Amino acid sequence: MSDKEPAEMVYKDFDDNGAIDPIMCFYIMGKSYPYPSRDEMLDQISMMRNRFPTYGSYAEAGLKDIFTAEELQGAKRLKANYLKTGYFESSANGKFVEKTLPIQVQFAPVYTITTLDYNGDGNKDLLLCGNIYQSRIRFGKYDANHGVLLKGNGKGNFEYVPEAVSGLAIKGDVRSVVAIKNTLLIGINQQKTRAFNFGGK
Repeated sequence: MSDKEPAEMVYKDFDDNGAIDPIMCFYIMGKSYPYPSRDEMLDQISMMRNRFPTYGSYAEAGLKDIFTAEELQGAKRLKANYLKTGYFESSANGKFVEKTLPIQVQFAPVYTITTLDYNGDGNKDLLLCGNIYQSRIRFGKYDANHGVLLKGNGKGNFEYVPEAVSGLAIKGDVRSVVAIKNTLLIGINQQKTRAFNFGGK
C-alpha cells in the first residue's frame, strides 16, 4: 500500500434504491480491482447481473469497467495508504517520528496496546492484543495474535519476546487489557475475563 496505490473505498447510491453502496478497491499489479466478489457485488447492486453474466466477465474488471463515467460522477472516495501497526515517538525537536514494530505485530489486527515492565528491568515493554474471529469465510479468521509481548530497551526500540518465553497463549477477540500491579486482566469477546501474572521473568 502506498500513496500511488492506496486501498480505496468508493461510495454512492449507485442503483438509486436509497442505500449507500460502499465498494472497496485494492491494487493488484498496478491496477485497482473491486474487493467484493461477483456474488457479493450482485447481492449489493442487482443491476450488475446483466453487465457481468459470468464470473469470467467480472474477473478482470476494474472499477471503471464496472461503472460508467456517468455513474461514477458524484461518488465519494476514502483512501488508506498505511495499514501497519506502528507507533510515533516524540523527538527532541517536538516532531513525531514513525517507529516500526517487529513483524510479529503485523500478523493480526491489534486492538489494545498496554505498557508494562514484564521483566522488572525498569524499561517500558509493550503488550499488543487483538484478532478478528468473525470474518468472511473466504478469508478465514485473523487470529495469529496470542498476545504479542515486546521488550523495550528504554531507547524507543522493541524486540519480540517468543510466546514460549512470555507464557502468553491468549486466544479470541481481545478488546481490553488492564495492568494492575503484576497482573494483566484481559477482556475477550464471548469469554470470561482472563488473568495473567507477570514480573521478574
